[in-house]
Amino acid sequence: MYKSRSSQKKKKKSQDPKRLRNIRIPVELEIPQCEVCEEKKADFYCTECKVHYCQNCESEVHTSFWKKKHKEFIFQEPYVPRKKINSNLCSKHMKELCLYCKDENELICGKCYGNCKINNHSILALDEYSNEISEKIKIILNKIQNEEIQSKETIQKSLELKNKFKIEIKELSNLIETQSDLLIQKIQKLKINHLNLLKKVGIISDLKFDQIINKNEAKKEEINETKNQIKILKKLEKDEKTIKLIRESKEIIEKDKEEFDPKMNHINQIILKNVNKTAWNPSIVRDGVICGKKIYSQGKHQIKIKIDQFPNPELHQNEYVQIQLGVIKTENRENLIKKRDWEKTYYFRTLWFGNEKKIHSQNCKNENGKYTQEQYPEEIKLKKNDIFEIILDMDQKKISFKINEKNLVGWGNLPEKVNFFTLLENLKGEEKNQITII
Repeated sequence: MYKSRSSQKKKKKSQDPKRLRNIRIPVELEIPQCEVCEEKKADFYCTECKVHYCQNCESEVHTSFWKKKHKEFIFQEPYVPRKKINSNLCSKHMKELCLYCKDENELICGKCYGNCKINNHSILALDEYSNEISEKIKIILNKIQNEEIQSKETIQKSLELKNKFKIEIKELSNLIETQSDLLIQKIQKLKINHLNLLKKVGIISDLKFDQIINKNEAKKEEINETKNQIKILKKLEKDEKTIKLIRESKEIIEKDKEEFDPKMNHINQIILKNVNKTAWNPSIVRDGVICGKKIYSQGKHQIKIKIDQFPNPELHQNEYVQIQLGVIKTENRENLIKKRDWEKTYYFRTLWFGNEKKIHSQNCKNENGKYTQEQYPEEIKLKKNDIFEIILDMDQKKISFKINEKNLVGWGNLPEKVNFFTLLENLKGEEKNQITII
């Protein structure tokens, strides 16, 4: 019994279609050459590699672990593919293609479905897949139709614009022609008019020329009279009395001009130049205070000062620097110079705060032991090359200021007599604070 069962199993194995599929029916076909060596004729065809091999090349190629699996798919030449006509069968499992795998982007059979399910692939039935494709095709067709409609509309618009431009160009050309003709006519008329005017001018010019000659002769007489007057004045200058009068008038004019008083210079800190018109503080350690010579008690006066040097923020970033310009009670000058007593001072002050990186301008006064200051707006800044003015109205006892013709508020109730004064703060670096009375 045992032998008979084993013999039955052997018979079943021999009849198994998987075993029989390597057996080829001889077909009279041309055998191709080996695609590897290209010398010998092919003995085998691998359906996985899709390559014709000779015996030697096949044994060399199918040696690796993965290539050994191809042994099931190797057929002897000449090879005729099975069921090639039916394209609805799976090439791997030879079963009907009934599903679509989105991830693999191909049609699959029932056996392929198991592998795709393990890998969590998204799978659709063929009806669903065909519906999706048809919807996509519809969307694409709609887009194409819309684009066609838009293109037609644009073409129509462009044609309309083209026609409009043609009409406008014709109209413009006609206008240019008509206007050019009118201009030519006007030019011709103007030419005739100018020629007539030139003839008239020629007649008038002859008359005017005579008048000009007469005027010149009258002017010559006037010039001769002035020359005679100058000669008389020169003779008077030689006279001693007239010379004294001229000198006295010059002295009065010079006295009226402001200048710095070398005697009212705190520890001679300020260096004076330009005949006591320019004050300069060369020190790095101390600030300097100096007063003016002229006493102001009546009338209106202007003291003009040019700012020659003042701190440059790029050079003096972390320093504290200031300039003060104003007046002090005449009797208090010595206390200011000797004791640094600021009583009865009324002044404008500009300060550079290096830490804050800002310039502040203030209206200040010291009166009856009390210090008062008022802040000017931020745009009020004293800079190098500015012209600063102190305006004194001693009849009204008022002081005000100007920077480059911009009026600034000052103080009232000034003392009966005042003198100009300034404070120049010490400054590091090459640029030192310097001012000049103009």
